[in-house]
Amino acid sequence: MKSTDNRIIWKEKNDFELLGLINRFIDKNEIVTVREYQKKLADNSGQAPSLWIINQRFGSWDKMLLSLGKKTYQRYKWDEYSDSKLEKLVKKFITDNQIRSQRRYEKKCVGENMPSLSTLKKRFQDVRPFFSSEKEKKVSDFEMMYLLKTEIERLNLEASLSRRAFEQNYDRKIMPSPSTIIRRTGKTWEELMKEIGFNYREIKIKRITKNLKQNQK
Repeated sequence: MKSTDNRIIWKEKNDFELLGLINRFIDKNEIVTVREYQKKLADNSGQAPSLWIINQRFGSWDKMLLSLGKKTYQRYKWDEYSDSKLEKLVKKFITDNQIRSQRRYEKKCVGENMPSLSTLKKRFQDVRPFFSSEKEKKVSDFEMMYLLKTEIERLNLEASLSRRAFEQNYDRKIMPSPSTIIRRTGKTWEELMKEIGFNYREIKIKRITKNLKQNQK
């Protein structure tokens, strides 16, 4: 006996019928995001059209939701939040749910109208401060600056003050990332270097001049 090709079944239905099926499936399973839809559909094969069918018929998941009169899941709405506002929102969620790890957050935020872990990483680069202990949070700006200078000297980066080289080699066990320090102090890398006693601009000019001379040879 041949198996039924669901693609043919969905293709035979008009937009109104298809939207009705999708709407009932979404409401029945309390689905908010496209990821939830795909997961529920995997557990209930044949009860609703695939995402491929939805994209083919309506253009996209969001356009289909608009056709149903439902609010779309604003994937990029977090761009409208300032760093401080987003940080405050996430920290409250982490505290309220007693989240201690990135893995736990990744599981807990699903369906909770919270930014995903990947979204946070793209925005803040280093997300470890969100999950750090109270002791780590109490590190003063002075201590951070001291650790920064100590690490630069340990890595012998005084001659270049390269942020990239520093990020690749600094000891992550003893200090926060450069991105965290920059965000917390509100200073640029050049300003941080100046504050801890280095002349970043002078070193940068020397490096550029040296490169120009080498290119002229």
